[in-house]
Amino acid sequence: MEKQRVEWWKRRSDRLLGTGMGMAGFTFVLMSMYAMHMLFGWNIPFDVLRICNMWMQEHGWFSVSHLLAGLVICTFVLFTGYAMDQCYGSYRAARRCRKLENRALSERFNQRYRPHDEPIFMIVRHPEPLALTMGILHRRIILSEGLLHLLDHEELEAVVYHELFHYEQRDPLRTFLLTQAAFALWFLPMLRNVANHYKISREVLADHAAIQQLGTPAGIGGALLKLVKSSRARMQLPSRMIYSSFAETSLNYRIHRIIEPDSGHSPRLALWSVVISLPILIVLSVLVLWSLV
Repeated sequence: MEKQRVEWWKRRSDRLLGTGMGMAGFTFVLMSMYAMHMLFGWNIPFDVLRICNMWMQEHGWFSVSHLLAGLVICTFVLFTGYAMDQCYGSYRAARRCRKLENRALSERFNQRYRPHDEPIFMIVRHPEPLALTMGILHRRIILSEGLLHLLDHEELEAVVYHELFHYEQRDPLRTFLLTQAAFALWFLPMLRNVANHYKISREVLADHAAIQQLGTPAGIGGALLKLVKSSRARMQLPSRMIYSSFAETSLNYRIHRIIEPDSGHSPRLALWSVVISLPILIVLSVLVLWSLV
């Protein structure tokens, strides 16, 4: 039964990623074609937004036409600005972590878990528990001394294998792309919902990877419980950075799933976000079909 549930979570994760990136890609393609027409006068075939714009202008709806152009410009500004902000925040966080690094402990962890590969573990001097995988191209697993003092050996191993799953699967990059799209396409609330649920699915799969490595859920369950009970204080890293964190997503749900793995309960997308977002995509799809006639 547990194997079937894991396969279900893998399919759910893939569907969420595909749905989110598909919605974002479709919308960005439409806006890109419209932007090419605005900037360079290109008459691209099947440019739905340009056709819609021309129709509105013919009917004297100039203000609506200007709002449409403003929406396209705003979307690209938000998309670019979010990426720059996140990359700069990640740079600042990495620089601070290097200043706080305990090089002896970092070398010990790299020797133990990555003896023949590039060193990826960075242990930082900080009393609060911290565990995350940060970065896109040069990913690092960041653990704090506070986490090492809080957890016993089995729990710490579970956290390490959990973060190794994020590292190997490039989860920070995938999560970043979804959250960037949700931020830029704010008028499609379903995207933000999809991004949040995608994070949950990746955390559940990372928990399972740790359980598989250790052969027992005791380690990951104990680590989650201790983090719930411990101080809510967090290391003052920049909040705007590209990462996947062990202790920031659905702790209570993950604990419940470990205690009752066959409960069958799983979080669902909020219906209101689907109701708002799908009509927008349906209208655009109808316009595409109409333009092909």
